[in-house]
Amino acid sequence: MSATRLKRGVLGLALAFLATGTALAETEIAFYHYQTGGSYQVFRSILDEFEAANPDITVRDIFAQSEQITAEVQAALAAGRPVDIATVIGKNIVFFLNNTGAVDMVEASEGDTAWLDGYLPNFLDLGRVGDAVYAIPHAYGTPMLYYNKDIFTQAGLDPEAPPRTWAEFLAAGKTIAETTGLAGGAHLHAAMGDYGTMVMVNNAGATYLNAQGTKAEFDTPEGIAALQNWQDMATSGMMPIAGDSDWSAAFNAGQMGMYITSSAGLRGSVAAAEGKFELGVTNYPLFEDQPRRVSNSGAALMLYAPEGERREASMALLRFISQKEVANRWSRESGYMPLIQDPLSDPAMAAYVAEFPYVRPVIEQMADTIPTNVWPAKGTLEAQTEIRAMLDELWAGRRTAAEIVPETVARVNAALAVNN
Repeated sequence: MSATRLKRGVLGLALAFLATGTALAETEIAFYHYQTGGSYQVFRSILDEFEAANPDITVRDIFAQSEQITAEVQAALAAGRPVDIATVIGKNIVFFLNNTGAVDMVEASEGDTAWLDGYLPNFLDLGRVGDAVYAIPHAYGTPMLYYNKDIFTQAGLDPEAPPRTWAEFLAAGKTIAETTGLAGGAHLHAAMGDYGTMVMVNNAGATYLNAQGTKAEFDTPEGIAALQNWQDMATSGMMPIAGDSDWSAAFNAGQMGMYITSSAGLRGSVAAAEGKFELGVTNYPLFEDQPRRVSNSGAALMLYAPEGERREASMALLRFISQKEVANRWSRESGYMPLIQDPLSDPAMAAYVAEFPYVRPVIEQMADTIPTNVWPAKGTLEAQTEIRAMLDELWAGRRTAAEIVPETVARVNAALAVNN
């Protein structure tokens, strides 16, 4: 063989190797999340299905507890570690928009935004700024009224007629406490008491925070009445002074008549009730003259992948999980709310609801969902600390909500004034 032919042969092998290497090269994207247990299993299985359909993309899921996910994502971004898709707690989206390099998904879609049209518009509003969309819904819950039908019967209440209004909720709770000696009911507060307070005052027709998140506005008659209602629950003896984990444990053990908490806990509550008591699930209570307005709990997804292969791969994944069949599967198996319009048009979802009717009121309440109020970049921790202290004082019952709430709002707004 001549030297020329040998060189050509070596070059051909090298080019073939490079071509094969290019074909097999993988783009890895980093996806930060807080899913655990059964939710993680379905989350990972959806990622595995995406990888199987896209063999040139690998999704590395990076876990952090829900309480730490905000700090973990911030630290990774600040350190320059890869963050392509991040789970962001809803109320922190404005902070992330103002302090990180989040990518507009409309712009990243390069004109093909049809995949966003499947989401309910009110779910997209949380991440919308003008025509841009910086966050899409992912792990959203809605507050539901869970109740123990056996305790209702024991207390002489109709187990097929759960409370529709706050007045009925309070009356039923008092009856349960007085006739059975068990806890009547409770309403989740969540973390610093922020989420529970927001849901209650918004549902009463008040405004928790202004649109910019820089001013609390729930010191109105409607907001004060809502929080007086929460005080009445504590001082009447129907609600034990405790926290979410204790209330949840008491309800799931059959020792509490009613508990208002996220739909994300539905499967857990059904499993806990099995063999102990008959569970009922219904919509969030109404204030007499107000339409239902409930803020979602949970988190959205934000895009951080830099331009190039990682962004293209990340967009492919976001499009994949936004498909109705995939999004509905995520909802069915994780317990989070359906996020796509008209979920029951999916035969698998319709069959699921027929077999698991507990979820029907969750789907009905989707239309009543309003975006979670979001806090600004500065003063948030101080403001939330004031709200937590307000709840403690309300439940102590030494002063009325009319006295406590305006003072709290003034202190919250002093903490937030640095943003103005």
